[in-house]
Amino acid sequence: MLLKLLHFYFFLTLAAGFVIGVIVASYSLSQGFIRQDDSGIHEEETQFINSTSNVASTVLNESLGIEPSTFDVAAAAWNESLGFGEILYVSMPERTDRQDAMNLVASMSGLKLRLINGVDGESMSLKAIPDNDDSKWAPIRPTELGCWRAHADAWRYVIDSNMETVLIIEDDIDWDKNIHQVFQDLSLQMQNNTLRLVPPTDHERTSAPYGLDWDVLIMGQCHDEAHPQRHDLVQIYDDPNVPSMADTEQIFLKQMHSFGLRANNVGKKRLLSPAYGPFCTMGYAVTRRGAQRLLLNLGYLSLRGPVDMDMMWKLQEGKLRGYSVTPPLLSAWRVGGQKDSDNKHDSKLSVSGKGNEGGWSRNIKNSARIEMVKELAMDNWQDYYRRTGSEKQMEKGKNGQAEGNGTEGV
Repeated sequence: MLLKLLHFYFFLTLAAGFVIGVIVASYSLSQGFIRQDDSGIHEEETQFINSTSNVASTVLNESLGIEPSTFDVAAAAWNESLGFGEILYVSMPERTDRQDAMNLVASMSGLKLRLINGVDGESMSLKAIPDNDDSKWAPIRPTELGCWRAHADAWRYVIDSNMETVLIIEDDIDWDKNIHQVFQDLSLQMQNNTLRLVPPTDHERTSAPYGLDWDVLIMGQCHDEAHPQRHDLVQIYDDPNVPSMADTEQIFLKQMHSFGLRANNVGKKRLLSPAYGPFCTMGYAVTRRGAQRLLLNLGYLSLRGPVDMDMMWKLQEGKLRGYSVTPPLLSAWRVGGQKDSDNKHDSKLSVSGKGNEGGWSRNIKNSARIEMVKELAMDNWQDYYRRTGSEKQMEKGKNGQAEGNGTEGV
């Protein structure tokens, strides 16, 4: 009897050892599989990124107790704020048409926006206007002051909320229907950024989808150019959602060419470069430190011109640090009439232009606004025709000849 018990415990010990060995080996293999070294992402990890869903990746890491991988952090781009703390959009209170549009297209893209009210510059107190150095710009117009004040309110909100990053957009923009994928691809590039001046911290590696080594991340510029002496500072990456050459404005084609990108790669690749010559504030992200620097340099100390121009000057002077994405990820939506501007109505000009139905945007491969109209389109009565298989029956009903022949209620 004792001998049988010894045999039993012996085999039980062997079995337990085998199970433990399998668990340890699996853990070690998985650690090597997703480990990141100084050179960037391993080839195995790249394959994993291309073939595994976000959910499966997260479950795998949680089950093994592994630190979040690069891909897990980038997966935050699929949330309702694209991996930023929030998305703020600036809109004049009276432009309810634009607010409706932003709410609609955001809801179709799985995004949530917070409104920052635009400001009427003519209503501002003279005492609240920043000091102005006329050597850079003529006296700032009321509309330019109002635009600056609305963006300054957004920066102040970022500081007060204590969020690490926020995306700020204007109320007349468009984006690609695959916006979450576009921003996930950007996140992977930002986390493996070869242009950084300092290595990422452990916190950035695990919790900051776009890193934190910048003040502004420019993604909705209407014009851009590289530092004339630093065309070596560029990171080129593949993006299946980049617009074709025909859909890309000439100014961005010129910038891409200055960085050495040839025509056969236009429509396939995007550029990430230190921000030097962007203007227009259609879409840009800020870090909390960036919001502080913006409020300091574009307000507290002085304001030398329109907010986008002064931001560009501060970038060129090295008082702000930023990156530009080319072609931009966010673009103006245009209809061709006075609705394209917040300036006062001119009775001599058309109000609507072509309207949203005839609207357009550039530098976008698949317009979210155009896709939204297609996705929500329907023909209710044609659906009934298909269901009944008889248009005559429907026509009969129209003429009042089928009265009383409807379906009885229960």
